[in-house]
Amino acid sequence: MILWMLACAPGDDSGACDRDPPLTWENFGQGWMEKHCTGCHSSLVRDDQRNGAPTAVNLDTWDDMLRWGARIEARAIVDVDMPPGGGPSEEERAMLGEWLECAVYPAAE
Repeated sequence: MILWMLACAPGDDSGACDRDPPLTWENFGQGWMEKHCTGCHSSLVRDDQRNGAPTAVNLDTWDDMLRWGARIEARAIVDVDMPPGGGPSEEERAMLGEWLECAVYPAAE
């Protein structure tokens, strides 16, 4: 994973964002969030069902990605403490990082 993170450093033009078709909210992000995150991080989940997830941190929409992208990266790629109990493979986490770098961060600017 460290090699992937080095290869996808901000400003890197090594082709990390050359996937065709590119990863989007529709073909990747929404499904990833539904599979790994929104069980606790959803506006539809009551406070007592969030397993300690902060009430304000919801990951149901594209706008949520624009707001929480850096925190998602920190918790699911860098520190790897989300989701609790594991879940995504290293390859899935690498794709999440690619999606954040190539789709979410540019759109948030």
